Amino acid sequence: MDISIIINKIEDPRREHGKCHSLENIIYITLAAVMGGAEGWNEIEDFGKSHLEYFKSKLIGLESIPSHDTFNRVFSLIDPEKFEQGFREWVHDLCGKYEGVIAIDGKEICGAKTENDDGSISPLRMVSAWAVGCGLVLGQEKVSEKSNEIKAIPELLKILDLKDCVVTIDAIGCQHKIVEQITSEGGDYLISVKENQRKLHDKIESFFSGITLEGNKKEGRGHIPPTRYAYSIQENVGHGRSEKRICRVLSYGDSTANLLDWEGVRSMACIENSRTNLKTNKTTTEYHYYITSLNKDPERILNVARQHWSIENNLHWQLDVSFNEDNQRKKRNAAQNISLVNKLSLTLLKQDTSKGSIKSKRKRAGWDNEFLTTLLSLV
Repeated sequence: MDISIIINKIEDPRREHGKCHSLENIIYITLAAVMGGAEGWNEIEDFGKSHLEYFKSKLIGLESIPSHDTFNRVFSLIDPEKFEQGFREWVHDLCGKYEGVIAIDGKEICGAKTENDDGSISPLRMVSAWAVGCGLVLGQEKVSEKSNEIKAIPELLKILDLKDCVVTIDAIGCQHKIVEQITSEGGDYLISVKENQRKLHDKIESFFSGITLEGNKKEGRGHIPPTRYAYSIQENVGHGRSEKRICRVLSYGDSTANLLDWEGVRSMACIENSRTNLKTNKTTTEYHYYITSLNKDPERILNVARQHWSIENNLHWQLDVSFNEDNQRKKRNAAQNISLVNKLSLTLLKQDTSKGSIKSKRKRAGWDNEFLTTLLSLV
């Protein structure tokens, strides 16, 4: 296994006379243990000891497994920013230049605690960038305690190559500077609009409430031409319910920005999502509004909006359920660094094309050294 891409970015924080194990070996064992089901420092040590002969065959000079205190101390000292840089370079080496939908969203790791600038301790919250098309984390940024995702998102965007990508963000990312940053880097965006931008939300809502599905104006005469308005419908049935999604898009080209008083917007969209319980025949309907730099293409916009939820289902849910991340009680740098190890482990498990859930693959990695070797060979 060659983890030099990651290791070369990290400066070993320990004194020379106190080193019994190399930084490379400590990170290697930690990564292998996490993929094999370990969740805490004691479990990482136990995993290492139970696989001692395996690690001896893989790691030069290894004679014993570090203690749980050593794992904790080293990951508490590693600079998270340097670790993150190494991770991003490794992802780029793995998949090259990514072009597609990038979903950005935040997640609080309830059990993890981080230290703030004033010395106080608060729950760790990370904002992640998820490459929907290949199922990879492209990067992450910590949200400081006296801030929120509005400040973390621009910092995350700085480290991403946004050219030929479509960035999706929930309503918290509906900020002038954020959309300017995305477009200036050659990317497009689709951003949800809610009541945190009430003026914009009400204006978009009024536009769509004033026209019928087919584009006829509800008051007065007239029909909005196909060059300005279009809609797309998707329907499916499953899990005891039927769903109908209608995406309506209104665009006045470059003039849309002036119409909404919001720079860079080429189209506004309304997605109507109706769900019908097949047993009770009860229907619920929700309306979601968006601004986007994309041209009038309701089918594409609907698909991009749906892809945004991949970050919840394929990243956050997996970290909570398959990795039990919320219950891992780590502090300061260690919390942030292990969050990245979890994401690295999830990435490697997702690269494996064999059958089985992520949770079952973690168990298999703990039981089957050959399978563990296959996973680690991807690093």
